[in-house]
Amino acid sequence: MQSQASFPQEPAADRNVRAPVESILSDFSLEKLAAAVELNSAEWLRLESQLPWVEFHDDSDVMWMFAGDTWPRNTVALARFTAATANRRIEEVLACHLARKAACNWIVGPVSAPPDLGRHLRAHGFSCRIHCAGMACDLSTFPSAPPLPPGGTVRLVDEPPMLVPLTTELRRRRHLGRKTMAQQRPRRIWCFSAMVDGVPVGETMLCSGAGVGGIYNVEVREKFRRRGLGSALLHAALSQARDLGLRIAVLGATGMGHALYSRFNFREVCKLSFYRRKKPE
Repeated sequence: MQSQASFPQEPAADRNVRAPVESILSDFSLEKLAAAVELNSAEWLRLESQLPWVEFHDDSDVMWMFAGDTWPRNTVALARFTAATANRRIEEVLACHLARKAACNWIVGPVSAPPDLGRHLRAHGFSCRIHCAGMACDLSTFPSAPPLPPGGTVRLVDEPPMLVPLTTELRRRRHLGRKTMAQQRPRRIWCFSAMVDGVPVGETMLCSGAGVGGIYNVEVREKFRRRGLGSALLHAALSQARDLGLRIAVLGATGMGHALYSRFNFREVCKLSFYRRKKPE
């Protein structure tokens, strides 16, 4: 008999607290949807920046966080430079990383400026590691819950599941960081775990921010893929976003996940580019 996605019992006020009506994105123009992809990503970074070991800078024209060689990655986002200031501001942000011999990651999306920011980054030693499709979907139209394999469930949980043993400092810091983010109040993060016979085998996270729901970390352990668990995780996160009163969900899709998201009526609205400058030798 096939199992259906289920949720544990928890206070309705915690699970279903609704987003303020005035903050919910209601302009579904391509420009606004594209901006929401990058802005929600920036809200995710803001949550990461509240971790006690993270140094955060929120300047008038850029935001960036620094955690050294641990998790989360040192990341720069929402640059709103002009053609005249771009090179100087990149040098200033990068100088802090070079002085501490650390790598620097930079997200470039439709809100970022100037339009040729990528060219300026390459001139300072950055390389583009990946282009992701920024995608959005209307939360009134996604498909119904898919069937799950025998013994399978998808549950809303208090903290991200452990899919791998916490055998390294990086893994321990990542788990602690995401657990801390999920426990912040007012709640901005919802975690979902896919289990087979009670053992966690997959996860995803929903981030409410910038008037939309952002989908992050859709992951299923390799031996459990192609059984509907990824679809069930995505359905659970989208259902939660809709319960919050949100009308749009967004995400950044790699090639591996593009087909799954398309089945849930996500469509590409922009590109997100991820640049990196390696740590100096």
